Amino acid sequence: MILTKQDLIEINKGILQEWIEKNPSDYEGVAVSDRVLDDVLKAVDEQDSIILKAAHLMARIAWLQPFAGGNKRTGIVSADTLLRMSGYRLVVKNENDIEYLRKLLFEVQEERATLNPETLAKIVLYVTKRIERL
Repeated sequence: MILTKQDLIEINKGILQEWIEKNPSDYEGVAVSDRVLDDVLKAVDEQDSIILKAAHLMARIAWLQPFAGGNKRTGIVSADTLLRMSGYRLVVKNENDIEYLRKLLFEVQEERATLNPETLAKIVLYVTKRIERL
């Protein structure tokens, strides 16, 4: 795993700070569950390819909710950061791409008992179809 726990925390803080600046009345607290974030990183580290690592990072942050706010956004930015550190980037070309990803991550978030393999497979496919070399 290239990204550290501290990297993910900093990404989340940046996302929340940007949110607060644009929406001061809709403050989302800044807090993290270290145990849950460790679980996310462990699962990501176990993946064999950069695509699977990025997809699991995105899905597991949305599913396990290690942060007080901004989990789905943090998952997306973290996955793209991981891809960029590995010589790739996530290319989202239009609003339909963004809306489909939001829908997938809301599906993941609602799956409390287990991470649904079918939804995870959709996220893997989403990442696979939208990465390109830098």
